[in-house]
Amino acid sequence: MNATVHIASLLVHARAEAISQVERNLLAIDGAEIAHSDEQGRLIVTLETANEAEIVQALTDIQLLTGVVSASLVYHQTDGAPEAAPTSLQGDIK
Repeated sequence: MNATVHIASLLVHARAEAISQVERNLLAIDGAEIAHSDEQGRLIVTLETANEAEIVQALTDIQLLTGVVSASLVYHQTDGAPEAAPTSLQGDIK
């Protein structure tokens, strides 16, 4: 059975003069990837985590990075195996 994966997309706005450092710091976060960035300091960041709490923690960590003006959650979904069927129904499955 596969584990559930949480996938999130964030919009991060950084000061233009700090964009290189912000990008390095973002890539140091487990499960973070930069999907897009521009010279004005706008970045689209994706996160892949094991649970929602890790998304919240990563978002908080990103908001606190030097050079980051704002970071917002734009999208969240879960992917993976559905939860196991309740025990009372498992005996009926053939």
